[in-house]
Amino acid sequence: MQVMEEKHNFFATVRMYKARFQQWEIEKKIKAEDAVEIFRQQSARTKAGKSSVVYIRGRKINPDRLQRYRYRAPPPVSEKIFMVERELSTSPSEFSTSSHIICRTPSPSPQLEDPADFKAPLQCMQILESYIVSSVESRAWHVSNTAPVPDAFTWAHYLATSQGLVAHNRTREGFILLDICMEQYKSHLENPDPFFWLATYKAALLLGSNNVELGNLFIKYASSLTSIVLPPNHPFQSVWSRINMTGLHGLQQCAAALFESYLNVWKEQAGMFPTDETGLVQMAFVFIQLRCGGVISDHFAREALDAIMVLLSNPISGQFLLQEANFRLACLFLEQGKLDEADAVIGQILEWIDLPGKPDPNEFDHLRCKCLWTMFEINDRQGNIEEATRVGHRLVHFCEITYGPSHLQTIDAISALQSFHTRNNNTKASKELAKQFHECWTDFFTVAREKNGFPHTIEQPWLHRCVELNEDENLIRQVVDLLKRSSLA
Repeated sequence: MQVMEEKHNFFATVRMYKARFQQWEIEKKIKAEDAVEIFRQQSARTKAGKSSVVYIRGRKINPDRLQRYRYRAPPPVSEKIFMVERELSTSPSEFSTSSHIICRTPSPSPQLEDPADFKAPLQCMQILESYIVSSVESRAWHVSNTAPVPDAFTWAHYLATSQGLVAHNRTREGFILLDICMEQYKSHLENPDPFFWLATYKAALLLGSNNVELGNLFIKYASSLTSIVLPPNHPFQSVWSRINMTGLHGLQQCAAALFESYLNVWKEQAGMFPTDETGLVQMAFVFIQLRCGGVISDHFAREALDAIMVLLSNPISGQFLLQEANFRLACLFLEQGKLDEADAVIGQILEWIDLPGKPDPNEFDHLRCKCLWTMFEINDRQGNIEEATRVGHRLVHFCEITYGPSHLQTIDAISALQSFHTRNNNTKASKELAKQFHECWTDFFTVAREKNGFPHTIEQPWLHRCVELNEDENLIRQVVDLLKRSSLA
């Protein structure tokens, strides 16, 4: 306190310091729940033949200190450590807070024990946590804004579609769309919403999963734009200066810790859940995607999804979320080449959509559209040209009716079908679709220029139909089982 007063002209009481340290989660002692989680991770790594060095919130923990803790721990804590080390406890600790605990292999050289690519993401985490706290305390962000805003969905969907157009050999149009996204990023940067950073981070991972160079290029662009748009002392400036030290690789390594830490602080500061049914479903969908990709822990996802399912007033909402989780499984099967399994899951989803008794038969058009996309791709990969042609044209027609001829969904569908006909030497059909694509794209781009941005808004996060980040079958099945139990409760 004396140093802060004399050197920095900062005056605060002991109580104020303690309150802030508690808010920042800075502690001298190791918490019992942290110790249990550390010993669980260490035991699993030892069984895999890996040595470990432990960090709590970026601070390295001396191994001797851990051993002293083991010997001095109260009996209930010792029992928990005994259970997790011998795998007698089949799930992570009920106290698990692993987002700020990292066990990794020690660096071979003492000088590299705390490399920049490890420190930087943890420092980013601390900066962003402080930014959330100050934004909520200053009332810049209000509790009513807890749901992901449509702007975030729109931006993410346009970004993903730009990659789809490139994959269909529409490189020029794909990069035009990507350029629009980059221009819109500036407006997001100037007026960030609570989920701006998560959308940015996920975009870097998505671009990098398709092309490492493109992911790093986005990081450099966002960093440069931040230095131009925002003042030098802005927290985003500090964040990007550290991200530039790690590049895409550093972000990928610490994805789970950053995402969960951010959400944890937001939950503590403003509460996690919106009050309306649509907002709850949207929020649940975001958690489903993050958990399926392993970006948040099972404990965190389970707690959040259980709470949301209890708050949902319409049982069909819960059933819809279950089908969306099943669709993640179909996407993964498709990517893995398990075409029969993917087809079976899509058949079950369509059967649910067509069940009688739903108030609005068109309520799940977005899910039906994604199923048609998947059916088209399954038949294409299986070499069922006739059936793929039929489903592909049905998809384009469905998009035209549901979204409109110049909507991004329709343009993407036309592009995919034209690419299919080109590959199968159907020159006539390919030329007709090329003409149709040009007409729709011209209308789309005209509106984009008039609005100087996105021609239309995407209000649903579930329009994506591709595998998100590094989705895992076991994780998806865990989410499916969780939603099944919740919908039956």
